[in-house]
Amino acid sequence: MLNVFSGIAVAFLAFYIVMGLYAGRKTHTVADHYVMSRSAPAFMITGTLIASNLSSVTFTAFTGAAVSGSAFAMVFQFGASATGSLVLGLYMAKYFYRMELLTIPDFFRKRYPSQGVQLMASLIVLVSMTAYMIAVIIGTVAVGQTIFGWTESTTLLTVLGGITLFTFVGGMRSVVVTDTIMFLVFLLAALVIGPAIFYNLGGIGEAIQQAAAKMPEIFTWSGSAKGVAGIMRVVEMNVLSFLIVLGAPHLISRINIAKSEREFSKAMIYLGVTLPFLVIGLIYSFSYFPLLGVDVKPVQAYPYVARNLVPPIIGAIGLSGVIAAAISTATSLFQQAAATLSADIVKEYFMKEITDKKLLLVSRMSVIVIGLLVYLGASMPALSSAAVLYAFLFATAAFGAWLPALYLGVLWKRATKSGAFWSMCIALPAIIIVALGRKMGFLPAWLPSNIVGVTISTSIMVIVSLMTTPSEEEKRVHETIHSAQYLK
Repeated sequence: MLNVFSGIAVAFLAFYIVMGLYAGRKTHTVADHYVMSRSAPAFMITGTLIASNLSSVTFTAFTGAAVSGSAFAMVFQFGASATGSLVLGLYMAKYFYRMELLTIPDFFRKRYPSQGVQLMASLIVLVSMTAYMIAVIIGTVAVGQTIFGWTESTTLLTVLGGITLFTFVGGMRSVVVTDTIMFLVFLLAALVIGPAIFYNLGGIGEAIQQAAAKMPEIFTWSGSAKGVAGIMRVVEMNVLSFLIVLGAPHLISRINIAKSEREFSKAMIYLGVTLPFLVIGLIYSFSYFPLLGVDVKPVQAYPYVARNLVPPIIGAIGLSGVIAAAISTATSLFQQAAATLSADIVKEYFMKEITDKKLLLVSRMSVIVIGLLVYLGASMPALSSAAVLYAFLFATAAFGAWLPALYLGVLWKRATKSGAFWSMCIALPAIIIVALGRKMGFLPAWLPSNIVGVTISTSIMVIVSLMTTPSEEEKRVHETIHSAQYLK
C-alpha cells in the first residue's frame, strides 16, 4: 500500500524514466550517444555535474558524519570541489574541448600514441565505473526498500531497469536531461530539509547557543577527531574532493558535451556559486541534529527529519531527492562505462573498421552488458556489506592514478607515453594497498591513500618522462592542443 512518501517517490521515479526516454528521441548518431553532439548549455552542464557529484552518500553518509561531529571537515571538502571546478572550467577545459573527445580514454589515445596507455586508461574507466556503480546501486536499493517497502530484488530490477532503458535509448542526452531534473529536486530537498533542524531548535541563534554549551567540538575544523587523525581527516577529504572533480571520468566527460568552451566556463562559475549553498544548507545543518535528542543512528538522521520535522509532501520530495541523487550518479557512471567498453575497447581492439551506425548499435549493446554486470554484482550477498567501501576506494584510486598523465599531458611538453603507462600501472595497486592497509590495521588509520597515490603517480610520471624522449607525434599533439585548432 503506497503512502504519501512512497507514492511521490514512485511518481518521481516514473517521471525520470519517461523524461529519459523522451530526451532519447533525438539520439541518432554516435556523437549524440556519447556527447549529445556537443549541444549542452551551461545550465544543463551545471545540473548534470552537481547531480553526478552528489549521490545518496551525500544525503546519508555525509549528513551522518556531520551528526557524529565532523561537520566542518565534510563542508570544507566541497570548497575544494568548487575550487577544482573553477580550475577545470576556467583553465584546463579548453584544452580537452579542443581535442573533440568522445570518451576520456580517447584523450590518452590521442596524446600518448600507445596501445598500452590507451588500454590501461580504458580498463581504469571500465572497471572503476562499473564497481562504483554497483556500490551506488546497492545504496539506492537500500533507500528504495525503506521508501517503497518493496523486496530487494524488486527494487533492484525497477531502478536498474529504468536506468538501463533510458541510457540504452538516449545515451548521454538522456543522462544529462534527467540529471538536470534530479538536481532541481534534491536542491529543493537540501534547502528545506536541513534548515528544518534549526526551525525545530528555535532558530539559528538558539541552536548555536545550545551547541556552544553542549557540544563545542562542532565548531572546530577536526570535529570529534583529535590530534594527527583530526588534521589528516580534513586534509584527506579536501584532497579527495579535489581529485574527484579533476580526475573522475563521469565528471570531466561533461566538458565534451558543451556547446562551446565559453559555455562550459559559465557552467563552472554557476557550480562554484551553487554548490556551497547546497552543501552548507544540507550538511552543516545536521551537525545540530543531536540537540534534538532523538535516538536514531547518524545515517538515519536525514530520513528522520524528512519524515518527522517537515510537512509530509516536503518530506516525500526530500526522500525522493535521495533516490534522485543516487540514480543521477549511477546513470553517469553507467554511460561512461558503456561508452568506454564500446568505443575504447570493442572498436579499438576488435572492430577497427566499424561504421558509425554499427558502433551506435554496439554502444547500446554495451549498455545491456554493463547492466547485467551491475545486476550480478549488486545481487551477490557477499558484496552487499563491503561493496560500497571497496568500490569507492578503487574508484578514487583510479582517479589519483591517472591524474598526472591526464594533466601533465596537457601542461608539460616533456610528458611521454612511458611515463603515463608506468605511473598508472604502479600507482593504482599502491593506492589500493594503502587503502586496504588502513582498513585492516597494518598501516596507520590516518594515512591518506589518495595523497600517497597522487605522490607516487606524479613522481613516476615525471621521473620516467625525464628518462625518455617524447616522439615527434607526441610533440605535435601537444602543440596542437595549445593552438586554436581542433584535433581531427
